[in-house]
Amino acid sequence: MKYIVTVCLGLVLTSCASMFNGAVMPNQCKKCEVINRTTGEVLQTFEGCGSENTRLEEQAKEAAYDLSRNGNLCNLEVVCESWKKEPEQSTESTINKHRNN
Repeated sequence: MKYIVTVCLGLVLTSCASMFNGAVMPNQCKKCEVINRTTGEVLQTFEGCGSENTRLEEQAKEAAYDLSRNGNLCNLEVVCESWKKEPEQSTESTINKHRNN
């Protein structure tokens, strides 16, 4: 019973984090890459904005761990960067500006 409650609580909290990021920070973007430090090759990329950036870093770390099964975990690195994209102007407001001029 405790296991079911824990799983349900985890799902609710993950959903809440996703909704929070989508509603409060829709322009906040993040990109995480799994990089082979020896060769500099980008093995996988995870990217998203708003609710899509929830758990990106964790997903990249999980991917690095999975990729390390074929080699050495010490050769892999997860690098993340965040930025804020400019809000897109709606076409309706652009049309209204042109009509008023």
